[in-house]
Amino acid sequence: MDSASLSAIRTERVTDTVYQMLRERIVDQRFQPGSKINVDEIAKQLDVSRTPVHEALTMLATDGLVEVKPRRGTFVTEFTSKDYAETLDIRRALEVLACETVCLYATGDDITDLEKLVDNMAASVGEANDAAEAARIHDAINLEFHLRLVSLSRNRRLIAMYSDLRAHLKIARAPVDATEWQSRVPIETREHRDIIRALAKRDVTGMKSALDEHLRRSTASLIADVKRDEGRETSS
Repeated sequence: MDSASLSAIRTERVTDTVYQMLRERIVDQRFQPGSKINVDEIAKQLDVSRTPVHEALTMLATDGLVEVKPRRGTFVTEFTSKDYAETLDIRRALEVLACETVCLYATGDDITDLEKLVDNMAASVGEANDAAEAARIHDAINLEFHLRLVSLSRNRRLIAMYSDLRAHLKIARAPVDATEWQSRVPIETREHRDIIRALAKRDVTGMKSALDEHLRRSTASLIADVKRDEGRETSS
């Protein structure tokens, strides 16, 4: 193996590492929406050259997480309620499609695991120190529940497409009012249990209906929260 091949492998690994680190900070909003990304500063902090940072930003632009503006620089994408609505519509279509094979492949243990996740979601609300902490914990478990559900479809392309949406889904949840959110938890818990109940019966139509209703309701609530937040920013 020649030195050029070794260099290419090493560069790819550095780029991937930088990409993952920047992606995590964008999703967690440690890099605020609309903020400019300083390539030189990032390269200095990570002790790497500018090249892997630029390559990572190109990957993030493909993900829709940053925007490259000619002669101005690279900025963290600012999502609107319309952007979130489009993402959530795609999410709903993928999850409903997944039901067709989830009902075929899910085992009794898989269903039990889903039930445990729902129990943990409900418990997290009561055990958290405050509403904001409850929301963070609940959201993490909720994302895991839906990803686990889609993964049970065993449809690799569907799972890959769904996984690509996770960053956008996490960002969409960031501006949600934690106090408003808490009042909807009992409804959400009931809806999750309806989905699992249909799955246990291998009722594809019933599962699709329960999941579709759940995601339409949660989407409407989230978009309303985002629009309310947009209204506050406009008036301030």
